Amino acid sequence: MSRKHIPDQRTYAFHQKAAEILRGSPQRLSEVNDVLLNWKTMSGTQAEGWAGKWQELIDGLSAAEVAELICQEGEEMDFYRKSSPFACLLSDEERVEIIRRFKFDHE
Repeated sequence: MSRKHIPDQRTYAFHQKAAEILRGSPQRLSEVNDVLLNWKTMSGTQAEGWAGKWQELIDGLSAAEVAELICQEGEEMDFYRKSSPFACLLSDEERVEIIRRFKFDHE
């Protein structure tokens, strides 16, 4: 099994934390939906396009189902995680802790 690059591992860790938050506080999915609504107002931008893609993925899913989805491994979800509305769920401290954990150490 090939090892993922550090940025991919870090992005996956961000989403694992976001999934944990959603499982503990399902109502916070509304924050993600607010981000998507904001992105949709950015007409003609990549954000607008990503909003549509993410909305298609999570429409009709419960917070638990969304948590499961964002932690799925594979190329498709790796692609989606590169531009994700779930960052809004993490505190600055949680982000910094994950960044520190995956800081690339040049040998």
